[in-house]
Amino acid sequence: MMSGGDGFADIVGRRYGSAKLPFNENKSWIGSISMFISGFLLSALMLFYFSCLGYFTVCWDLALGKLALVALAATVVECIPVNDVVDDNISVPLATMLAAYLLFGYSSCC
Repeated sequence: MMSGGDGFADIVGRRYGSAKLPFNENKSWIGSISMFISGFLLSALMLFYFSCLGYFTVCWDLALGKLALVALAATVVECIPVNDVVDDNISVPLATMLAAYLLFGYSSCC
């Protein structure tokens, strides 16, 4: 979520982000949307890659919904204006790991 989501959100948000979030003037709607989409897509691609290598079996009908929730959790945490307390480079990975653990547990299979 950090490399695919937050990195892409920064690029898109700075370029096209004129409409800011009402609760965080440092973040834009388009940046947050791009974080969700790119983080979701990169994570799905990584799941596909490692499942093709045989590291685990993925039930895609369940995994994609769970992955969307993980991406949503990462996006929400990234939008929260608490950079004075904790940097989003710490809070987003922690929130992503927690959400993924709670939703997937130890495996992504059925």
